[in-house]
Amino acid sequence: MSVPPLVDINCHFVPGVDDGARDLDDAIAELTEYDRLGIRTVVTTPHLAASAVHGRWRDDIEAAFADLSREAARACPGVHLGLSFEFRLDDPDADLSDRSIGLGEGGRLLVEFPMLAMPAYPDRMLEIVVTAGWAPVLAHPERYSGVERAYGWVARWREMGALMCLNAGSLWGEHGGEAQRVARRMLADSSVDLIASDNHARPNRAATVRQAWDYLTEAGCEEQANLLTAANPAAVLSGERLTAVPPCEPRSGWMDRLRRALTGG
Repeated sequence: MSVPPLVDINCHFVPGVDDGARDLDDAIAELTEYDRLGIRTVVTTPHLAASAVHGRWRDDIEAAFADLSREAARACPGVHLGLSFEFRLDDPDADLSDRSIGLGEGGRLLVEFPMLAMPAYPDRMLEIVVTAGWAPVLAHPERYSGVERAYGWVARWREMGALMCLNAGSLWGEHGGEAQRVARRMLADSSVDLIASDNHARPNRAATVRQAWDYLTEAGCEEQANLLTAANPAAVLSGERLTAVPPCEPRSGWMDRLRRALTGG
């Protein structure tokens, strides 16, 4: 089976601005690997507090991205590189009116809750984004502490118009057992819209959407793999309607095969 042109809408390759790539060499190394793996569109999304959207920190990020973009065009021309942000919803009065901060041209905004914790009123935090005219793309919903016990929030967020974007590594337990269980439950009940890497260019945070594609395809979920790592992320960036992802029902024995595929063992 052929790998489609893969798309990653959440990674941290702008050097020296957050907990992602330490320097330009680390960032280019990751992008070169992406090129080899067939990941053709990459939106790098440094962490940015919603309260700082108009501050100097954003200017520093954009300057660092310009340097990265120039070097990437030379070193890995097969990768189309863009910039957005992963907004931490830290301020109920944040001004999110600037239309240049979104993911591509489609009116979607990548957001996360602070400190990987479930806020007391998570729907109110997303309402900030919706009221500002954005469709939220909620990063790593499976990772928020307590979401397994309060799984009903996933349906509520989707009712509000939020898209659910899993971390690739959660599929195989990179972020712990709870995140893995929630990720699999979301796949089983068709509550996932996208998968991104959340790659931080660090040895322990270097998952890729190609690994996720391989993982799901090996599990017997090729249609879902193509939607989650290629078609739907591309639709987010272009502003097109996403395709509903059918439930993923892995075949028997898939875990052993996937473990061998991912580890080379």
